[in-house]
Amino acid sequence: MKKVKEEVLYKYSFYQPVDGYRYSIDALLLAGFVKSKTEQIKILDIGTGSGIITLLISKRFPNWEFSAVEIQQDLYEIANENFQLHKLEVGLFYCDYRDLEGQDSYDIIVSNPPFFNNGHQPSNQQTAVARHEIFGDMESLIHKAKKLLKAGGDFYVIYPANRLAELLTKLSNEKLAPYAIKPIYPKPAMEATLVMVVAKKNYKGRLQVLSPLYIGDISGKDTKEIKDLYEKGVLEW
Repeated sequence: MKKVKEEVLYKYSFYQPVDGYRYSIDALLLAGFVKSKTEQIKILDIGTGSGIITLLISKRFPNWEFSAVEIQQDLYEIANENFQLHKLEVGLFYCDYRDLEGQDSYDIIVSNPPFFNNGHQPSNQQTAVARHEIFGDMESLIHKAKKLLKAGGDFYVIYPANRLAELLTKLSNEKLAPYAIKPIYPKPAMEATLVMVVAKKNYKGRLQVLSPLYIGDISGKDTKEIKDLYEKGVLEW
């Protein structure tokens, strides 16, 4: 498969397909949102694609233990190349995440999942699988995340804002309690298009609705938070 080496956040070389599924700002936002005060963390990236989220998190937390899973062979191979390029040790699985073994194994699970149901799909199969719920829906993802997470472990996910109620219901059904929600807006005076949610296994505390993130200002230029994300790879909260 044809691939191209590009730069991420203006400084990291990264392979991704010339055609097919390419990462978007969603991945940068989610990678920048992940945090922990603990040094020794086992983290799993479900649906890693070309490995962008795992790669970016590793630049901030080099001592963490990384695992990732990808069901599409061509993306799995590109992710493997990216991890080798950056000399990053990752337990990389080529399989359906629903087939992963292990229980109470991870401190953090992160996913930028497909969220379109089986409606009209792109002609490119790679993009269709990455964006449409072909190999499992949100319910199956949450169910698996709960099993794989340790008690007190965190599940990070980015999802369409207009499906937030559905997401919260499914998390609640699996006893994964949301404790932080970050709404994302294209710019002021527009409706939120995305939300990032952190849910914790066996959590009984309060929910934080965090300050909104605006991608652009009223004129459409990048906001300070987005500029900081591009420069530092992190969203403070």
